[in-house]
Amino acid sequence: MQPGLTGAGNGRSSFLFQINVTRRCQLRCSHCYILSDKKDTSPDMSEEEFLHVVAGIVEHMQSDYEFSRRYNLVDIHVIGGEPSMLGEEFYRSALPKAKALLAQIPQEVSFSIVSNLVTTEALNVCRLFDKVATSYERSTRFNKRKQEEIWRSNVRTLMAESKLKDVPGPKDFSVTTALVRPVVNAGAASMIEELLDLAFTKMHFGFFIPSGDGDLNAKLLQPKHSETAQFYCDALDWYIENRDKVDDLWINPCESWLQAIHSETSMDDVVCPIVHGALDIDADGRTISCIEKGGTNDYHSHGNLFETKEVQGDDGAVSVEFTTSVSDILSSRSYLREVTKAMRLPEACRSCDERHLCKANCGVLHDQWNGQGECPGFKSFIKYARSKVEEGVLPKSALMKGDLPPHLIAVG
Repeated sequence: MQPGLTGAGNGRSSFLFQINVTRRCQLRCSHCYILSDKKDTSPDMSEEEFLHVVAGIVEHMQSDYEFSRRYNLVDIHVIGGEPSMLGEEFYRSALPKAKALLAQIPQEVSFSIVSNLVTTEALNVCRLFDKVATSYERSTRFNKRKQEEIWRSNVRTLMAESKLKDVPGPKDFSVTTALVRPVVNAGAASMIEELLDLAFTKMHFGFFIPSGDGDLNAKLLQPKHSETAQFYCDALDWYIENRDKVDDLWINPCESWLQAIHSETSMDDVVCPIVHGALDIDADGRTISCIEKGGTNDYHSHGNLFETKEVQGDDGAVSVEFTTSVSDILSSRSYLREVTKAMRLPEACRSCDERHLCKANCGVLHDQWNGQGECPGFKSFIKYARSKVEEGVLPKSALMKGDLPPHLIAVG
């Protein structure tokens, strides 16, 4: 699932922009949703192209009243591939300009980098961001032992620096883990405790989606839906037992589902990103609403943000201008059709009593589901989380505000 972590229960309605500045990467994770040959041939965004995307996001938030009214958080991931491969100097030049543009958005902005952290360059680039996300899986992520050693060293370095008030750099650090078979086999408690040993307190366990290289290796890596659901149940048990013992502990989708059930409102990080709002911008300027499908080569683009035309000025000088904006993409018939399609529930989901929260979950998983056993929405986990809420377990946001579920409020 998409990397990154939004705190559950914060009342946010977020729109996710993924800016894939390159698809190049030093790693060849066997579960990756991006095809290896796409990584091998990927272009890199220029600074001008990158800032055109950022400026387009700002312009859209300022000009589209309905859009800006619906979303109170603009969540922007600088991602790839491995985004640090553009180099430290690229970001030293581009980031101050991007941040100045984003300061014009009236809503809250989350601006983060998603990095594999396997090089010194990646470490230095991450130091330029306020918010960093990385990823970790057993067996399927690192091609060489040395890469994992460097990753662990870089994680410890960033974690230590984040605790120092006078040292600039990221203060918000999270990790995403795809539920590939080796992770599920290791068990929720073992995986959580391993990440805690590295000082991570913000974790997201994303279900495996067969796309890109992950699709090619799915027979070896994809657990059964029932196994994923059980992992989530076990993770929820561990989380409920330990969340008061660890400062600033957020484990999703456990916390997200507690909040969704407590408020009877779907959360943006537990449903298909298209439903709540998402746009994936490829390194070559193509756009797609489904983030996972963006890892392939043959998807249908909603439009290319890097198309240009020559414009002759009054003085006769010719300049090149971009012809397509973020607003053009988000208001296009192609994009709106894709959103409508994602919101249309599959036949199997239309009578489900959790459909208002799950919203069918992932369309990619539904496309390959045979209709037997555990569903792609992992309903047994949702029901387990509901049973915990009915027993009186509250999401952290409710505990902070002193909320109580209706059945625990004394009458008379």
